Amino acid sequence: MRNIEKINEIIKIIRMSSVTEKQKDDLTFELLNMFVGDRERKEVSAEEKTETNQKSIEQKKLNGNLLNPKEEQMVIELPGVSVNSIPRKDGRFQGYLIDGDGKKKYIYGRSYKDVTEKIQIEFRLMQNAMKRSVKENLERKEGIIKKFENSKKKAKEVHPFNEYLEGWIEKYKAPNVKPTTLQSIRTAVKPALIAFGETPIEEITGDDIQDLLIHIQATRLRDLCKINLSQVFKKATIQKIIDSNPCESVEIKKHKSEHKKALTIEEQRRFLIASENSPHSLLFRLILSTGIRIGEALALTKADIDFENCKLTINKNVAFINGKRIVQDTPKSEAGNRIIPIPADICRELKEIQTENLFPCTYNAAKKALEKIAKGLDIKMTLHTLRHTYATRLEEAGIPAKVKQYLLGHASLEMTQNTYTDTQTAYIDSVSDKVRAVFADTEKQSRPGDLDT
Repeated sequence: MRNIEKINEIIKIIRMSSVTEKQKDDLTFELLNMFVGDRERKEVSAEEKTETNQKSIEQKKLNGNLLNPKEEQMVIELPGVSVNSIPRKDGRFQGYLIDGDGKKKYIYGRSYKDVTEKIQIEFRLMQNAMKRSVKENLERKEGIIKKFENSKKKAKEVHPFNEYLEGWIEKYKAPNVKPTTLQSIRTAVKPALIAFGETPIEEITGDDIQDLLIHIQATRLRDLCKINLSQVFKKATIQKIIDSNPCESVEIKKHKSEHKKALTIEEQRRFLIASENSPHSLLFRLILSTGIRIGEALALTKADIDFENCKLTINKNVAFINGKRIVQDTPKSEAGNRIIPIPADICRELKEIQTENLFPCTYNAAKKALEKIAKGLDIKMTLHTLRHTYATRLEEAGIPAKVKQYLLGHASLEMTQNTYTDTQTAYIDSVSDKVRAVFADTEKQSRPGDLDT
C-alpha cells in the first residue's frame, strides 16, 4: 500500500525553492519507486540468494540450457520486477514487471539474459514515462494548489465594515469638510459602526440597514445615518467591492419637521428680566437682537465690532470637538459672511469688555445657564430659540425676505422661508384684518350695479 503521507511530504519538499535540481531528481525517482509496485519486499539474505541461484543453475542443466557464468550471476535489483529462471514449455524464458497501476506486464526471451535485458529496457521506458507522468501530475497539482490558494486569497480579501468606513471618512470626507461637519458624520454613522462592526461590507444587506434605522429613535439622526451610509455603499459599488448599493432598497417613514417656536413678545420680556443676573446675560441679548448663531457669537472678538457705527462683522465660527474649543476661520456657510447692525446699548457694553475674546465661555455653559432660566419661567426654549425669535420679530416688522436671508446668513431664500414657516403664519395672522379689508373692497367694486355701463 502506498504511503500517502510520505508521498505528500516528498511533493512538498520538491516544491520548495531551496531544493536543488539534483535533489528534486532524486526525490522524484524515490517517488516513482513508490508508485511502481509494492516496495515492502522481503529482504533475501546472501545465503538464500546463493541457494536460489544454485537451484536455478541445476534446473537449467536439466533442461539443457546451461547459462554461462556471467548469466548465472545476473540478479535484477528493480522494484516490482521478477524473472523466472525456469524455462517455459515452449523453451522461452519469462519475467514480469509491475506497472504504475499495479498490473503485471510479462516479458519473454530466448534466455535468462534476454529476458533480463528486455525487462531492464522496459523498466527504464516505464520509469521515464512515470517520471513524465509524475512531473505532469505535480505541475497539475501545483496548478490546482495555486488556483486554490488564489481563490482562498481572494476569499480572504473581505472588507470589514468598520475599516472601510474609517477609510472612507479619512480619504473622502476629512480633507473636504469642516471639523464640525466631520464630527456630525461620525455621530451619524456611529449606530451603524456599533451594529455592523467587523462584518464584511460585502455581506451587509438592505434588510440589515432597514433594521438598524428602525431602532434609531431620533429622526434627524436616522436621516443622516441613511444619507451617509448610502454614500459609503455607493463608493464601494464604484470600486466594485459590492455589486449594488443596499441602501437603495431601504425605506424610512417620512416625518414632519418640527416647527421651531419663537418667544412671544410677553415671553421675550420675561426672559430678558430673568436673565439680567446671569453671567451670560449680554450673550443672550446679543443673539436675541442680532439673530447670530451661538458658534458665531462665541467666536467674536473686539476687532469684529465697529463701535462707531454699531455694526459687527461675522467671519468665523467656534466649534467644540471632543470638548476642545476650535475657532474656524469661516462661518457655517459662505452666506454666513455678513455685516449686521447691533443695538447701541449692547454695543456700548461690548466695548467695555477688557478681553479681546468677547465671550470665552463654552457652548455647554451657555446652554445650561439658559435652560435654568427657561425652567424658572416654565418656557420651553433653547439657544436657537433666541435666533428664531429674532427672525420672527423681523417678519412682524415687515422686513423683506431677501433682507432677512442676508441678516440670518442663510444660503438660500428657500431656507429662510422653509425654516421659519410659523413666523410667516404669525405675521399673516397679524395682518389678516387688512387682507380681508382689501378683498372686501375688491368685492364691492366688482358688484354689477357698481360697474360703469
